[in-house]
Amino acid sequence: MGRIIEGTPGQEAEVWVQDRGSATPRLRGRIVIEDLSDVLTCIAARSGANGPNNPVTQYILAQAAQYLAERLIEDANPAPDGRESVPRTLSGALGHQPFIESVLNMSQHQMLRRWPLATDWYQDVINYVMRPSRFTRATAEVQKHFDEWSSGRLGDFVRSFSDAVFLLDGDPQVLRMAEALQALWPEYPPVKQATLTYHQQIQTMWVPLYAEAMRRYGLKLRPEFTMAEVGWAFNALQTRETWERLAGLDTMVKKSFDARPWTITARTGFMVMAGVLVGEDGTVYSASELVELLPVDRR
Repeated sequence: MGRIIEGTPGQEAEVWVQDRGSATPRLRGRIVIEDLSDVLTCIAARSGANGPNNPVTQYILAQAAQYLAERLIEDANPAPDGRESVPRTLSGALGHQPFIESVLNMSQHQMLRRWPLATDWYQDVINYVMRPSRFTRATAEVQKHFDEWSSGRLGDFVRSFSDAVFLLDGDPQVLRMAEALQALWPEYPPVKQATLTYHQQIQTMWVPLYAEAMRRYGLKLRPEFTMAEVGWAFNALQTRETWERLAGLDTMVKKSFDARPWTITARTGFMVMAGVLVGEDGTVYSASELVELLPVDRR
């Protein structure tokens, strides 16, 4: 296999490159070429030996991604002696005593009386960032307007419910931090435990509201599904839209069940509901029919 200047997608290419200070190229490995022409928007050369589809270019990028992953994702691996370690990124960005002294301008005793150990301090910060109660404003808003919203079409109820959650779901910076912790260190024990607690409390916060809405609209679950699974599905949809909103992406669906725009969570929520819900009498509804469904006391 010879050296390739510019590969084609799917082609396996050898990576020949000189070590620093050496005049002789050596084989660093092999890489399967991807078409990165539209991916690498800032690279200086658009083609050729320094372009996006050159084996050395793609090798450098693959190694950079691996290097970054080892320092971020694997940053929370246990220490060599088996003890739980604090991610260096977290300890470097926040700190224990330095935070209380340098950032808050307080005595170190204020910290040490509460969290004498740095590991305990970091765990409680994670618990705080990921606490389910950061969503309580949205829950309270839904409960406050539940009777009003559930007096008309199910579609209007779901739209109002979804809009309230995104309008009042907390500080965007804290939300971003919670998502980052789960994405970077899902197996780090404090993050894992906080995630489990979050999932449990989400069930107690939202599932009762879902069950009450089903009762008012004369709906029930198909026998093969549970309310916990429905809660998980809706939370997954809402979480995904949260990520996209944090990225500044447009999450509104312009062409939907009616002339008005819908959030992607509200629309895909009806996809879920059409698959798991039927009427109390066994009637099967399409997503469009569920949107138009009126509460039992108004039929």
